[in-house]
Order: sequence, then structure tokens, then C-alpha cells
Amino acid sequence: MRKIGLIAIDLDGTLLSSENNMRISERNVKALEKALGKGIKVAIITGRNYLSAKNVLENSGSDALKRVPLSLQNGSILVEGSTNKILKGYDLKKDVALAIMKDMKNNGVDIMVYDSIKRGISIFVEDKPYNRAIEIYLKNRIEIINHDKTVVKVKNLFNTIRFNPIQLATIDTEEKVDNLIEIITRKYNGVVKVQKTVSYLDDGSWWWFEVFNKSCSKSRGLKDICSIFNLSLEEAAYIGDNYNDIEAMEVAGMSIAVDNAPEDIKRICDYVVASNNENGVAEAIEMILERNV
Repeated sequence: MRKIGLIAIDLDGTLLSSENNMRISERNVKALEKALGKGIKVAIITGRNYLSAKNVLENSGSDALKRVPLSLQNGSILVEGSTNKILKGYDLKKDVALAIMKDMKNNGVDIMVYDSIKRGISIFVEDKPYNRAIEIYLKNRIEIINHDKTVVKVKNLFNTIRFNPIQLATIDTEEKVDNLIEIITRKYNGVVKVQKTVSYLDDGSWWWFEVFNKSCSKSRGLKDICSIFNLSLEEAAYIGDNYNDIEAMEVAGMSIAVDNAPEDIKRICDYVVASNNENGVAEAIEMILERNV
């Protein structure tokens, strides 16, 4: 195995603790800065949108971390950290998005539409009550992220969408999410990428359902980041915790799971470190630095 030249890290459930999902712990910050100081590249690969992920790095207090590249919304957008320039973007065609939104509505779930960061708008939703998980999610986006267009509430989503969205999503029960996955996969197989992940909101009983461009995945994000740094996938380490991390773990030269990851994810990884609440990322970085000597 070659020396690690890039450490790519998931945010929620990995770099961020369960107690504070908007601020990186001091130990993790110091470990990341140490890796950067040793010439190792660092990147964030997250399911979060631009405003949410960027806010985490801004809160870190580290100028170096504020400049690392961001692969957002599961590989949909690659942003150059220091200039905020969009280097790669993979969106959904408007007509396909509207058709899937109709299926989501017909199956009794709420809809969130994510815009491109080029327009400075994050999420479109209809102005109405939502389930508890979505209410918490939207409230967090509005309160924590200091941006006046973090969430835009409209009367009718179908009349509002005149662009190619980056992502469609909902948060609901596992039963409803599984039903949606079956329907959308059957109707749009090979056209879009459908994803199910555990939500950390509320009591942990909620699940994310997300739709992306068919090219999108965290492995796509990792490949794009390796390309801009002229590194091979073999030189990349990936640290994650959830099911949307598996594809990146499978292609990275080194795969690392934090201890709070499900057992089936930990089994496929090269290493398992402490949990997200116990600075597992710092432990992983320290291991990589020792190995690189």
C-alpha cells in the first residue's frame, strides 16, 4: 500500500459529534491541521449542502480547514475551498425531477428541493406543516446557518421549479422510505441515483430518502478530489460511518470506519477507530501519520 496523500472525511456521525453537529472538536481540528502541515491533503465528502458544510469549517477556527475542498450532496457538487468556485456539478433534469416529485407526493411524503449554490438558494419547500424530523431539519438550517436564503418557502413547489435541481429529498419512516425506493428505482432505473441513509435527527427513528443525478456518489466525489490533486485512489484514505459512505470506502486505498458505524459497515473497512463522540477521526489521522513515516 502506498503512502496516504489524501484524507477524505464524512461530516455527520464521523468528524462531528452527536452532541454538536456544527462544530469540529478541538482534538480533531488539531489532528487535521497536523496532517495538512505534513503535506497530506484533506477534503470533506458529505451529504450536506454547501451552506451547511461551509459553516462547519468556518466554525472550526482554522484558516487551513476553511480552504479544503468540499464534495457536497453525495458527490453532486465539488467546490474549491479557498475560492468557493464550483469545479464539478451533476444535477437532475427538471422534467425528471418534477416527475419524481409527483411520485413522492402521491406516496404521501413531503418534498425538499435543493437548488444549485450558483443562485445562493439552498432548499425550496412548500409553506405548510411537516413531520417532526423535517421541522427540526429546516429549523436547524434557518437558525444555525447565517444566510437569508437557506430555506425558501413557496406556495406550490411544482410551479416554482424552473431549474435543474441538485437533489430531491425527504425524511420519513423507514417503511415509507423503502416503499419510495422500490417505486423510484423501478420507474427511473439508470436515470437517477436513489439513496437511503439513517437520520440523526430527533429520536433516531427517521430515515433520509434522496435522489441525485445517476453519476453521483461519494465515490464520485472521492475520484473528483483525487483528480484535482493528481493523486490515485490508492493514495486516498476515507473515513465514514454510514451507508452512503460504502462506495467511497470500497474504492479508497484505505477505508476507516468510526466505531458508531453499523457492524456491516465496520466489517468491510480496513480499520475501525473510536466513535465520532470520542474523536475517532483524530485517532485515524494519528494512525495514518505513523504509517506514512
